[in-house]
Amino acid sequence: MVALSLFDLIFLGALVLIAITLLFFSRSVSDLAPTNPKAYLAAHPRGRGDRGGRQLAVCAGDSLTRGSASVDYVAMLASRMPDWDFVNAGINAELAFNLARRMDDIVALDPDAVSILIGTNDINATFGFRSALGYIATERLPESPSPYFFRENLVGIVRTLKRETRARVALFSMPPIGEESGHYAYLRTEDYARIVRTVAEEEGVGYLPLRERLCAFLESLPPQAKPPLDFRGFGAAQVRAWRMQRFLGKSLDEISASNRFHILVDGLHLNTHGASMAADLAERFLKSLP
Repeated sequence: MVALSLFDLIFLGALVLIAITLLFFSRSVSDLAPTNPKAYLAAHPRGRGDRGGRQLAVCAGDSLTRGSASVDYVAMLASRMPDWDFVNAGINAELAFNLARRMDDIVALDPDAVSILIGTNDINATFGFRSALGYIATERLPESPSPYFFRENLVGIVRTLKRETRARVALFSMPPIGEESGHYAYLRTEDYARIVRTVAEEEGVGYLPLRERLCAFLESLPPQAKPPLDFRGFGAAQVRAWRMQRFLGKSLDEISASNRFHILVDGLHLNTHGASMAADLAERFLKSLP
């Protein structure tokens, strides 16, 4: 039996803690949206024949779309566009790889339009070896997250939708991580947003510049006396936000204000102002369809 050093024990303990935290947070609030693909298909087993001529839009992605840890922009869309049906295909903590593996549920709906907002967890998983291992363990990834891995899966998602549905497709760029424009986490979202834009152009699908809109808004604000929550505190802030929602009844906007954010709740998820920008872009896209 190999004896482990104190360093090895501490390192392994840290990995286990990260994995447990990711698993706890993602699964504790990852219950599917009431309007998830399987629920909608069960209510409309004959597909288009059960819709009464109504058009169907699927909003797919991670927790930003699921709308439990983030303000629900899909619900905003549904209230703004009552003539459409909306399916919320967001699942917390997922990467593009995970979304690519559940495209069959979306294809089965025969949607008229699909928007994709994915990539925040792909980026978050690149912030250090321990973060990568945490996501590999909880999301069962076949390889270490990277820009290439993200692009490969995003292309696969788009091509599946183009090949197997008649849907018009649009890709959101992901929000910034944090609100500090010079921070490496904030800047890395620009690199991944560029991937999204390039894939949209190459595949001939729509592009919804969410990151660009959010960043332009942040840049228009006067300097703050106190900076928002630092990147190092985002993980703890996510767990704290969940506790404040569940046990104290605090709204996501109240939590956002306590962290001194303008568009985010905990450095990753959208408050009402940020979510409304996502809804604006998706609404404009849907209304432009023939």
